[in-house]
Amino acid sequence: MKKRILALAMALILLVGITATASAATFISIATGGTSGTYYPLGGDIANLFNTVIKDVKASAQATGGSADNLRLMQAGDAEMGTVQNDVAIFAYTGTDSFENEQITGFSVVSSLYAEYVQIVVRADSDIQCISDLKGKVVSIGAAGSGVYTNAMHVLEAAGLTVDDIDAQYLSFAESGDGLKNKQIDAAFICAGIPNAAITELASTTGVRLVPLSDEEVNKLITAHPTYANLKLPADVYGLDADVNSIAITALLVCTDTLDDDLVYEMTKALFEQEGILTHAKAAEITLDTAFAGVGELPFHPGAVRYYQEVNLMDADGNIIK
Repeated sequence: MKKRILALAMALILLVGITATASAATFISIATGGTSGTYYPLGGDIANLFNTVIKDVKASAQATGGSADNLRLMQAGDAEMGTVQNDVAIFAYTGTDSFENEQITGFSVVSSLYAEYVQIVVRADSDIQCISDLKGKVVSIGAAGSGVYTNAMHVLEAAGLTVDDIDAQYLSFAESGDGLKNKQIDAAFICAGIPNAAITELASTTGVRLVPLSDEEVNKLITAHPTYANLKLPADVYGLDADVNSIAITALLVCTDTLDDDLVYEMTKALFEQEGILTHAKAAEITLDTAFAGVGELPFHPGAVRYYQEVNLMDADGNIIK
């Protein structure tokens, strides 16, 4: 009888130990974007990095509607991290522009990631040559809850148009590519890192052009929305005839303010010091030299601040060292 009781006690101790070990794992959901964009595969790559180098972390990428959707998921407690356009993050944090009646402040920045180009895509045989030619056309302006929608509104505004001047379709990148291929839409707004998979696939099958912005439109955009930068999209990215005058914003990696400081420190450290684990093409653009690009007045998470202080990019008060 005593042996049975002892065996039962040992089994209970073992079960408690296993349960405690299992519960020690921290589950991190990284809200990203559509599966044919850059956010989702890069988010999966970052999740793999964290799982590989940080003990007891179980991270995974979550396909979503994009930047605005990601911030709402984080606010609701349905995600711990997210990839977000810098302009959308700033709008949410300040309660302005597309977030005028919906301020979200419970997040902070881990790092800037890479530049995202606002790309207005048409078929190679399209008669659309400039932004004003979109009037009366069927145009994809991004999935609901995406930062692409905001970018599209800004570009249309700079050209003297509104959403009422087009037949707006709310499509993902993949859906936009299929729509252009099947001649169901005339143009699509895609804001993403380059090259974008949907555009690359369309270029190889149907042929594409990117509609350039005029200098006047660029100036209006940057004056009204300083989060944009004027960049030329290189012709060789999609096999175009010439570079395309465009604008770009910055992709950020953000997290909830409640995420543990030590954990965010380890994540930030891994992001910059673990070579060879991140395999996505955009990994080459994630550097300490551009870690603060496009962040503006958004706050950094204390865990990230601790790392940046260690590498002498921030002072003791958490200010960026110029």
